[in-house]
Amino acid sequence: MCRICTEPVESLLEATHLNCSGCAGLVAIPSELTRLQSLDCSRCPLLVTIPVELVSLARLTCSYCPVLASIPSTLERLIYLDCVYCPVLASIPSTLVNLVTVYCGGCRALASIPDTLVRLTRLHCSGCRRLVFIPGTLVRLRELVCSGCSRLASIPGTLIHLRELNCAECHVLASIPGTLADLVYLDCSYCPRLASIPSTLVHLAVLYCYYCPLLLSIPGTFVCLTYLSCYSCPRLASIPSDVDRVLCYDCPWLSQNAAAYPTHIPSLLRLQRWFRRGRKQVFKRVLRTRAFNEFVFHPDRIGGKLVKRQMEAELGAMRPAKQQRTE
Repeated sequence: MCRICTEPVESLLEATHLNCSGCAGLVAIPSELTRLQSLDCSRCPLLVTIPVELVSLARLTCSYCPVLASIPSTLERLIYLDCVYCPVLASIPSTLVNLVTVYCGGCRALASIPDTLVRLTRLHCSGCRRLVFIPGTLVRLRELVCSGCSRLASIPGTLIHLRELNCAECHVLASIPGTLADLVYLDCSYCPRLASIPSTLVHLAVLYCYYCPLLLSIPGTFVCLTYLSCYSCPRLASIPSDVDRVLCYDCPWLSQNAAAYPTHIPSLLRLQRWFRRGRKQVFKRVLRTRAFNEFVFHPDRIGGKLVKRQMEAELGAMRPAKQQRTE
């Protein structure tokens, strides 16, 4: 039970912060609490609405409210909104122009993001399956997570300040804009229509591209790239040669061209073949390679007969000797 359920409303009139998260009996927020600046009413299964009188609110957390149907348009001072997994929430009011951060992932009824939210710098809308576009007016966005938006067809090229983009599982997304030159992090996994990544993303440092069947190459212009992970990209034929850490698996064209890459790339490709054959001496062979510290891998995801626990034991026993030799 929260304070609203246990205390008289008169005792809460001066409150500026109120947390009633997880209150199973909360049906309504008293409209008299007009001084509230921060309200957390997440995980309240019976809460239907937020009072329109709470005009002083700057932060609102109403996530995991299964019957919450709307956000009041009068909350114009709101700068932070977390309405994650509100399945019947159909819209975010266009009047909330001061919003800076919005978390609305898992809102299955949400069909659009207002184009008036021009101050927005962080938008997480993953799993909004009815969402078909991101407004191009959100030019201040620096972080966009739209993974699982299966109807999203494009990313606006006007989001030039974007630094982090997660568009994994966007099944109809065919391209990444070349104007996102400030991008540092990109996850475009499970995008079956994505055929290329723009070479203009020169500041990209981390790239995930799992299960992109049409992807042909990773541009060599990514001079800042420090981590590359590519699983099951059957047509991927080339990757940058100077990446610090590389994880590639089930990329047959790369295996054919292994000799064209530095030492750590052929070693990694040999590693995946050893896993497939289930050789128990795989770690000893890998540790003998000069480039052991130049790549990483996930033994629990790759498979083979060698279990993760055995691999970690061998690694712990043999790595110190290897490090001494390299020094």
